[in-house]
Amino acid sequence: MTTVNVIPFNSTASAIGKYQKIADAQAVKSISAIQTAIQQFIDQWSLVNDKGKASCDAMGKEIRGCETVQNFVASGAFEKKTFTEYAQSAMRALHWGVPFNAALKNNPEYALPWSKGTSKDTTKAGKVTSTSRDELDKTLSKAIAQARILKLNGFVADLTDLCLDALDGFKEVEA
Repeated sequence: MTTVNVIPFNSTASAIGKYQKIADAQAVKSISAIQTAIQQFIDQWSLVNDKGKASCDAMGKEIRGCETVQNFVASGAFEKKTFTEYAQSAMRALHWGVPFNAALKNNPEYALPWSKGTSKDTTKAGKVTSTSRDELDKTLSKAIAQARILKLNGFVADLTDLCLDALDGFKEVEA
């Protein structure tokens, strides 16, 4: 029979925890510093440029293509994708006039009107001769989505409440 001497891992585990807390604190500081730096750039940009497509596209190109970013990517400090995503979020922040957050690129409410993912449905509302309750829910859901895009938050809340109160079983659906 072999005897195994167990050495407590507690002190080593404590050191790991201590260093992880330090790393987490540094990550939070880093994220905050990045957000502040990009917001400052957006603020400077907005002083001399509008919020239209050409301006947003030019700003995105500048963020992705500046020499410092290219050096970061070449050195391995950042992935190219990181600055592509920062640029996408910055463009949305500029266009919609909201604070920069790296996650804006994932928020459909802040999609750029000219982007690929934005609906290009140009059909006009026409005369309704027949319909169903499902079609009504889709139409109202589309109206709610349009109001969200326009940042009509009070209207969205009121219309959603009305639909939930007046239409038994109303659920927002993809229009």
